[in-house]
Amino acid sequence: MIRPAPGGSEAHRPTRGGTTSELVVGGTREIPAFLGPRGRAIFACLHLPAATAPGLVVVCPSFGAEWKYNYRREVLLARDLAQRGIAVVRFQYLGSGHSDDGIAPFGQMVHDALLAENWARQRAGTRKVAFFGARFGAMVAAAAGRPAASAVATWSPPTSGQQYFDEIFRVVRIGRLGHPAVPGEEPHDDRAALARGEAVDLLGYTLPAELYRSLEGSWFERELGARPREVALMDVGERRSRHLDETATRLRTAGYRISLDRLEEGRSWWLHDSDWQPDEERESVRRLVSHTSAWLLQALLRHRGPDRSQFTRKASPTHEWEPSVGPLVVGTDASPALG
Repeated sequence: MIRPAPGGSEAHRPTRGGTTSELVVGGTREIPAFLGPRGRAIFACLHLPAATAPGLVVVCPSFGAEWKYNYRREVLLARDLAQRGIAVVRFQYLGSGHSDDGIAPFGQMVHDALLAENWARQRAGTRKVAFFGARFGAMVAAAAGRPAASAVATWSPPTSGQQYFDEIFRVVRIGRLGHPAVPGEEPHDDRAALARGEAVDLLGYTLPAELYRSLEGSWFERELGARPREVALMDVGERRSRHLDETATRLRTAGYRISLDRLEEGRSWWLHDSDWQPDEERESVRRLVSHTSAWLLQALLRHRGPDRSQFTRKASPTHEWEPSVGPLVVGTDASPALG
């Protein structure tokens, strides 16, 4: 099933050639594709600058409500980077957005990120790669960039899977306080349902038990790996995160090159605000996108790591890696809205 995704109208759609639709936005090209075998394919969109790109950024989304509310900001980030001359690939995990139906535990999400990266790197003709992830996507970005110790930029990354779900379940519980309990009905325990292998509703999106279990015991720092690399920790929100300060201290002690920045942004990661405005009209979003683009551009220009083309990922959740051994299976019969 192909699901609708948020769309934009400011881009020009050129004449359709073959089976692929391209958008032209400010002189840059946006190329959609479905990657992988039919029935298990993921949707991806490659943003190419007008000239040959010196590097590629892989945008790893979050999931559920965070994916929805952050979607536009990731489009704006990709377009800003492309205007600066950097290639960018966005993608949607199996079972989300335009991608085919399925359940994607954490290992599958990392596999999807690397599938998109390998395809985009070949199309863009570059070997320098950096990763970006917002919220839960930061965990995926950290793991996907680990083999070559690639630079990674993050927006409000969780310290662990447990801390991430604690925060979201707290929002869910607060929301349920506004609904009176039904007499004789037992209070719903989401964690108990997940432990039984049942999926639960999380702010209007399905959380499969397989994904929840795959994140038990996971830590952002562990996903980064043992080889120090450049990491941007961007604390996005209204309140300063003590957890992120502590993470930055530990990573610096371990030899990582850490950039820790505080960026004010009043919009919720999960819920509509009463004073909602389009992201492109929000000054805080413009500052966030510009700051992130500048950091990623400089990180790619400073890149001295291994050639990313030497690495690919096994299709398993074990985080084992091996040299690339063959081409991707890529289908280009894609034409959904990109904006």
